[in-house]
Amino acid sequence: MAIEERDAFDLALVAIAVALVVGSSVEASNPAAVVGSAIGAVTSLDPIAYLVVLGVGGVLFMAYALLYLPSQSGY
Repeated sequence: MAIEERDAFDLALVAIAVALVVGSSVEASNPAAVVGSAIGAVTSLDPIAYLVVLGVGGVLFMAYALLYLPSQSGY
């Protein structure tokens, strides 16, 4: 991925993150209630959901470490 494409991708991610943070804080009259409901939603998930998310994350990390990083070493 070229530097310019990567920069554009990073800027897009930052813009989305800022929009989500500002949007949720503008809508919420009580930020503590929003944080509490977010924590409640996360803690109400089934443990299987955590295992699936962690498994997918582990597979993606290993693919990154084994496929992408060796091609960047330049040796």
